[in-house]
Amino acid sequence: MAAIAERVRAWCRLRGGRLLQLWAVGLLASVLVTAASALGYLESWQVRALDMLQTLQGRRMPGDVVLVAVDSAAFEGLGRRQPIPREYLARVVRGLARSGASVVGLDITFASPTTPEADAALAQAIREFSDGGLSRVVLLGPLDSGSWPLSAAALGGAVLTASPSVPVDDDGVIRRIAPLPPAVGGRSDPTLALAVVARHRGLEGRRLDDGRVHGRPVGLPLPGGAPWPISYVGPAGSFLTIPSDAVAALGDAGSDLAADNPLRGRVVLVGGTFPEGRDTYQTPHGLMPGVEVHANVVYMLLSGHFIRPSSWGVSLAINVAVSLVAGVVLLVLRPLTGTLVCVAGALIIGVPAAFLAFDRGGYWIDFVLPVLATSVTGLGSDALSRRRFRDSFARYLSRDVMARVLSDAPSLRGEHREVSILFSDLRGFTTLSEQMEPERIAAHLNEYFEAMTTAIFAHRGMINDFVGDAVMAVFGAPVADPDHAWHAVQSAQAMDRALEALNRRWDGAGLPRLRMGIGIHTGAVFAGNVGGRDRIKYTVIGDPVNVASRVEGLNKELGTTILITEETLAAVGSRVQARDCGPQAVKGRVEKVRVFEVPTDEEERT
Repeated sequence: MAAIAERVRAWCRLRGGRLLQLWAVGLLASVLVTAASALGYLESWQVRALDMLQTLQGRRMPGDVVLVAVDSAAFEGLGRRQPIPREYLARVVRGLARSGASVVGLDITFASPTTPEADAALAQAIREFSDGGLSRVVLLGPLDSGSWPLSAAALGGAVLTASPSVPVDDDGVIRRIAPLPPAVGGRSDPTLALAVVARHRGLEGRRLDDGRVHGRPVGLPLPGGAPWPISYVGPAGSFLTIPSDAVAALGDAGSDLAADNPLRGRVVLVGGTFPEGRDTYQTPHGLMPGVEVHANVVYMLLSGHFIRPSSWGVSLAINVAVSLVAGVVLLVLRPLTGTLVCVAGALIIGVPAAFLAFDRGGYWIDFVLPVLATSVTGLGSDALSRRRFRDSFARYLSRDVMARVLSDAPSLRGEHREVSILFSDLRGFTTLSEQMEPERIAAHLNEYFEAMTTAIFAHRGMINDFVGDAVMAVFGAPVADPDHAWHAVQSAQAMDRALEALNRRWDGAGLPRLRMGIGIHTGAVFAGNVGGRDRIKYTVIGDPVNVASRVEGLNKELGTTILITEETLAAVGSRVQARDCGPQAVKGRVEKVRVFEVPTDEEERT
């Protein structure tokens, strides 16, 4: 147990801080995504996710609602006349009355009269189809208060009128319904579906106001505020549909129908489905006749199969839980890989879970939000990683090279490149350090390193390492540079000039002068990130690194300041006049290395 506890403590010391950072990012992402959802900025994505859940749910076959369709055959038989002849509708209403339908909703507008005889026939059929003085037929309003037979006054107070209003989303899809649309001209008629269900339950009165009929509660869970999402039972054709011609023929018959006929006791909606009626709308299940859209709402109200969106508090809790898990995954994996894994996991787990909740209880748990929260957490993790990388490299790269490295980040994973490697070392510094206090030594070195760093950065070099008083710089990586050898030579000369300037200043302050040697070699290396996740470093690996280090050491033997190999000289060409020092034996290599002395500015002047 003690060993396990020690491992846990060690893990917390190494990764605990980063995990807390990732969790903080995840918490912030969860709050932002939840707030964006609450403010409606994600609505277009969310409604499409709900569309997908309804599509996955498949088809149900409700038996409580029946459609009577004025189809293409009926339209042709009526001589393709519009509006649909009122005497024909009267026959349909009588057929439904004889069939024992509970209530009928006519999804047909009656804004103006046709012929007196036809209007009177339909009005008479509506008045006859009543129960205890209540008409069992619901009409679309508004009905004029004039003297024509289908006016509200002529039909009497027992008839219930409905609003034809159905909201359409910006993308042309009908997804929601407002059971009680806003009042227009002092009227607040319910939608056809609500009016039909209210009459089916025996409610009196002509109009529904604020969920009540003349002060009597409707008995339905009426929503307030925003419209309801419609819980569709399936694609077009999910309801039992009977041609209107067959029902009209029943209206002409003189005998009662069997008690087990499919219309008895059912809620029936009558509407046109012929193409010329242009009463077809886009829904989450595709194109659907308007009368069937109303049928879906009727069934939703009758059955109580409502879509219950999760509250913002539940959404936030789910997002936070997912983000906490994502933080652990992102701690183990690289940001991009971890983000892809987390997003895939949110989809693989979230979609089935959301579907089960939706299918079993009608709960709409928005799986889009956890996916977005995970994605934002992944982006935050990537930003943290880039910041850590930037903080690490800022000490070794100039700003312009840093910008190029960040734009070329994939190259940091590792690749073979030709580079030029520069090693520099101070001469006699060990002896000098024995004579000076540590504080003065550190101050001396800091000035020196700052000057060398400036010289290297000025020629697109990267400081790969400081070891004691030695400097290792790389030219040509991590950002490709075709003139890396020339820039390395220029950097060496600039370093020598910088040291000379420091020595002149130190002479005036009574401080000892410093000398250095520089070696440069050009060759192919592996360049990339090396190490574990908790400690990683960009470096170059290969024999050219050892050669450059050994060449720098030859300065002591040859009494020189800057030495380059023949590979570097070949890359530089005629841009530098170098003195051939011949092949030199170096430690660790069987073959000798041919080196050349690059004159310093002082040597060139003399």
